[in-house]
Amino acid sequence: MSERVLSLTYRAAGPADGPAVADLLRTSLGKQDDPHYEAFLAWKHQQNAFGVSPAWVALDEDRVVGYRTFLRWRFVDDAGRVLRAVRAVDTATDPAYRGQGIFRRLTIEAVADLTRSGDAFVFNTPNDQSRPGYLSMGWSIVRRVPVAVLPRGVEGVRRMRSARVPAQLWSQDTGAGLPAAEALRDPDVATALLAHAPRSGLRTDRTPEYLAWRTAFGPLRYRVLLADADPAAGGLIFRLRRRGPAVEATIVEAFVPDRRTGAALTRRLLRETGADYAIAAGSGVGLGMVPAPRLGPVLTARPLAATPPAADHWQLALADVELF
Repeated sequence: MSERVLSLTYRAAGPADGPAVADLLRTSLGKQDDPHYEAFLAWKHQQNAFGVSPAWVALDEDRVVGYRTFLRWRFVDDAGRVLRAVRAVDTATDPAYRGQGIFRRLTIEAVADLTRSGDAFVFNTPNDQSRPGYLSMGWSIVRRVPVAVLPRGVEGVRRMRSARVPAQLWSQDTGAGLPAAEALRDPDVATALLAHAPRSGLRTDRTPEYLAWRTAFGPLRYRVLLADADPAAGGLIFRLRRRGPAVEATIVEAFVPDRRTGAALTRRLLRETGADYAIAAGSGVGLGMVPAPRLGPVLTARPLAATPPAADHWQLALADVELF
């Protein structure tokens, strides 16, 4: 095997690599029984409002044995400048080729190409197992993303405390609110909500096109709960997912004009969905929630053509980190 690995070639991935890459990802990540997987990849990497994902492959002759891709993202800073960034996401190595440094080589190739193309920085939220590998390649820990929660009563507290397992990827159905994919297809609805989007810190460049894409994939079942019939009054974008014994209402975006509206919407969300608790990024002050400082994912970043912002400048919603 070592002689074959020495002859591996590395290059940018192209459309023709798609079927082989999907097979590799399914096999290496245990997605063989997921009927949504190819469509999910297409939604993330081909339909992204910020652009098609750049990707790289490792080849043993004509066989794809390694894959690495970065999701395109766009931020706005306090000066109103748009920063082009990427998020480190899907990667896979053929089980027969593991331990040969393929992941590292693909990542180094990607970092070099992205730096040359002018992307500002790369960010992600790696788990405890993969984080050391990223840190060894120049990533740094930025901070733990702050999150806040609101349980639905005493039983909600109990279930939340016992839900220390990864959440299911696909969402549960609910009749609360409106289907976000339909509501946000109307740019007037999206524009009205975006009037209440954050205006400070490093934040995602939220546009009507971005919101339409971000909520479009059917199995994720995103919903929008409006304060009243006029979307200008504000609303929450959320989904329900099972986490162990608990049902979690994940608020991925909160577009509210004031704390009173935000807190009322969060309580109404729990009432109408029956979820055990709601969770959102940030301090939770504007939503009547309680900070849960140890629950958020660890954010890491690496400079490409520019230095990532300081820890206190990042203003992330769960829409930026909860899925990819």
